[in-house]
Amino acid sequence: MAMLTLLLLLSAAFTLGDRMTARLQFRNPPCLLLSDDLVTFAADQRNPCPRGWFQFNSRCFMFVKTARTWPNAEYLGANLASVHSYEESQFLQAVVLITTGSFPLTWIGGFDAVQDRLWFWSDGSKFDHESWAEGEPNNNNGAREPCIHFNFGAENGWNDVSCGKSYPSVCSIRTCLILQTVN
Repeated sequence: MAMLTLLLLLSAAFTLGDRMTARLQFRNPPCLLLSDDLVTFAADQRNPCPRGWFQFNSRCFMFVKTARTWPNAEYLGANLASVHSYEESQFLQAVVLITTGSFPLTWIGGFDAVQDRLWFWSDGSKFDHESWAEGEPNNNNGAREPCIHFNFGAENGWNDVSCGKSYPSVCSIRTCLILQTVN
């Protein structure tokens, strides 16, 4: 088993070679609509991710069409996606658009575990970016809404919602990039 693992790692190293993760450059200022460049960028970012996954920086993302509750949406060892920048948020919307042709309400991995608007990501990463729709989060009508979905409202932003509702989801896994160095 150790030999097989070593062979797979070496094979990945040769396959990856000097490949660097592409950096997305916007031609225009950020806007509410996804640019053709972003959709093309998302469609091209499939390696070194498993089939059906899209790469952005050091993670792979997949849209899961099956509607599930937030707690049941964790997918085959992956986590619901955390979002750490405006560009990453736009990339996830492009992945959903490529997969579905639209912008359905979709789970991401944010949750409010302590009931005082202190948000966390299910993958344990730092909650360092927010993209709330206007007026959100709001615990609508006083109901506890501790989970996040996106593609909400006119700006396709984030919304806090009950975790028991069923939506499709975006999941993520980390890639294992092997970097070559030349001495």
